[in-house]
Amino acid sequence: AAQVNKVAGNFHVAPGKAFQSPQGQLIHEFKPFETSTYNVSHVIHSLSFGIHYPNRINPLDASQAILSTGPGVFQYFIKVVPTQYEFASGHALASCQYSVTEQFKPANDPKKGFVLPGVFFIYDISPIMVKFSERRPTFTYFLTSLCAIVGGVFTVAGIVDSLVYA
Repeated sequence: AAQVNKVAGNFHVAPGKAFQSPQGQLIHEFKPFETSTYNVSHVIHSLSFGIHYPNRINPLDASQAILSTGPGVFQYFIKVVPTQYEFASGHALASCQYSVTEQFKPANDPKKGFVLPGVFFIYDISPIMVKFSERRPTFTYFLTSLCAIVGGVFTVAGIVDSLVYA
């Protein structure tokens, strides 16, 4: 496996034809006077970074954004956190989890000017890694917990008994 640098980036869905300028910039060609006809309502069935591990929750899974107020741009600011999950068997899995902040801007806001309609996912990689470890409790821990539960039941039963017959 090759090592790659972890850098911020984005991916998006936007109307119109996209092409790259000679300077390397991505340019969208569309008709601004047709902006009012663009509807960027969307459903995100699943969005994840890395391999799935037990109990992982992806905040954008099964989410939707339906426009009823006119065209605009949806922006999802995503913070990707590298994650290592260690199973009780000793096997480790390298993956990622993320948090997200959403923002919507109308396409023709007089205060902010024109914005390109679309759905933008802007992500950044966190410099901190999270590590989950599955651990099986030892047999002595099980015995200690069992004794504590049994002792607690007898204590409560004794208190109830003394209150009932007093």
